[in-house]
Amino acid sequence: MAYLVSYKKMKRLNLGCGADYREGWTNIDSRCKIKTDITHNLDSFPYPFKTNTFDEIFMKMVLEHLTDPIKTMKEVIRISKKNAKITVIVPHAFSYANNTDIQHKSNFTENSFEKNLLEEYELEELKLTKREFLFPYNKWKRYIPFKGVLKIFFNGIYDDLLFEFEVKK
Repeated sequence: MAYLVSYKKMKRLNLGCGADYREGWTNIDSRCKIKTDITHNLDSFPYPFKTNTFDEIFMKMVLEHLTDPIKTMKEVIRISKKNAKITVIVPHAFSYANNTDIQHKSNFTENSFEKNLLEEYELEELKLTKREFLFPYNKWKRYIPFKGVLKIFFNGIYDDLLFEFEVKK
C-alpha cells in the first residue's frame, strides 16, 4: 500500500534582500531600484505580513542598518511561525567593513544574542541554535590561533557573524 505524503510549501522571507533576490522566497527591501516582491521601509512597523506567516526568515547585512534592532527582531518573531528558522548575518563590530560603512547604526559581536541578553531585550521566544564566524573576504583569517584573545588587540580580525535562531512560541 502506497502512502501519499502531503508537504505544505514552506513560506520563506528574504528580509532586506538587496541584490540577493531569491526565487521561491518573498523578497522585501526598502530600495525601489532593485528587484523585490515588496518594497517597504524596514524601520516602519508593522511589516506588511500577518502574524505567524513564515517558516524561515533570512536577514543578511540588514540588522546593522536599522534604527532599532530589538524592535525589528520582535517584529520578525511576530511574523514567524512556531519553530521557524531565523538566520541573521551581520558584520562583526571589529571588522573593517563594519567600521567603514557610515550607514551602520548598530554593532554586533559573537555575544550579542546570549541567552541573558535575549531575556533582557524581551526576545525570549528566540532560541539561539547556531553562532558562527564567517570569513567571506579573508579566508586565511580562520587559521589565526587564539582569535578570542587577539580580538582585543587587532581590529579587523573578524569579518562577519552568523546567528541562527528557532522561534519558540
